[in-house]
Amino acid sequence: MISIPREPLHARVPSTLSGIVEDDLSTLASGASARVCRVAEGHVVKIFHAGVSEEMIAREFAAATLAANCGIAVARPVERLRLKAGRAILYPEIVGPTMMRRMRVRPLHSGSMLRDMAAFHRRIHDCPAPGLRSLREVLRTDIIHGPADPALQQAALRLLDGLPDGDRLLHGDFHVKNILVTQGGPVAIDWSKAARGAVTPDMLRTEMLMRFGEGPQDWLTNRTRDWAARCYADHYRRIAPAHLAQVPEWRAIVALAWLRARAPVRQKAFLAYLNRALMDVGLTVTTG
Repeated sequence: MISIPREPLHARVPSTLSGIVEDDLSTLASGASARVCRVAEGHVVKIFHAGVSEEMIAREFAAATLAANCGIAVARPVERLRLKAGRAILYPEIVGPTMMRRMRVRPLHSGSMLRDMAAFHRRIHDCPAPGLRSLREVLRTDIIHGPADPALQQAALRLLDGLPDGDRLLHGDFHVKNILVTQGGPVAIDWSKAARGAVTPDMLRTEMLMRFGEGPQDWLTNRTRDWAARCYADHYRRIAPAHLAQVPEWRAIVALAWLRARAPVRQKAFLAYLNRALMDVGLTVTTG
């Protein structure tokens, strides 16, 4: 098993931060909501795009701090900043490739890495998450504002109301591009979609992201993605069967809620998956 790092995640705060962050920012990575830039003395700043809400930035800071306090391997946030380049969070720099990149370089080790990923996710779910937003309300909002027929929306909301709540820490976007592989073990990044709630929907969302999230869509990659999702999910079920409850119901809810904002990746396959999930719990099929 991969061990969890304890030391490299808490680097010393730059003594001349105000002079560092405004000069010569070197972009390491960029995404839909932010870009990450290296600054001096082992730190990075995550600079959020202008359209990102204050709520999302505050949620990322709070959730990553909560996870660190719970002993989860994360980059503990140091400080929120307002730079000329935009609103930002200062983090210690974590050195290591994403799990996706490591799997591409070492494909024969992919199964082992996916099992480590499932075990890491289970450890996250062991943490309570007081103060974070409710996943139930997030799902409710996404269903209400999604494209599904109103009758299907109402039936899904009734189903959601009957599902158990929870208080566990949920990452919300846990997949192989949001895990860094370091010498000490895996480190979870990007906590902007975190919430509290039942464990099952968070595990199912990861399974869906691995199969139908953004990325290549050629037939070989699709087969690999399906295999990787099964490997992750099967191991999670094996090591933490008590964490999971009412899987068919949660699967239908999470898949339907995702319609609101998902990119049209593997659209035909995803709609077939969604329709099977809906039929399994007696809900009307959507043709999308």
